[in-house]
Amino acid sequence: MLRIYCKAYHVKDLREFHSWSEQAKEGEADLADDAIVYLWDDFTVVKTPVGSDPGILWDQVTPEWQEFCQTTLRFEVPEDLRSAYDEFERQDTASGEVVDAENKTSV
Repeated sequence: MLRIYCKAYHVKDLREFHSWSEQAKEGEADLADDAIVYLWDDFTVVKTPVGSDPGILWDQVTPEWQEFCQTTLRFEVPEDLRSAYDEFERQDTASGEVVDAENKTSV
């Protein structure tokens, strides 16, 4: 899955979501409220946007979660990067696969 954009947030802001629960590895300490985490354009949350182990904290992408991100957190892909999504969609359409560019899923 291609990810193009992520935005940093304090984990306390994401914890405001009514169904929030963090995926942590056994033995890891809980994150402090002021810890920085990254919300990807596919609405998953990781500890770091780089490296082979991003430390996935949240991957339960539901319509309610997306609504929370868009309205409460005001998360959106910046206007100047939206053309990258259009290009991604064009490439997949040319390959014969129809893709929902916003959610990066086949439709």
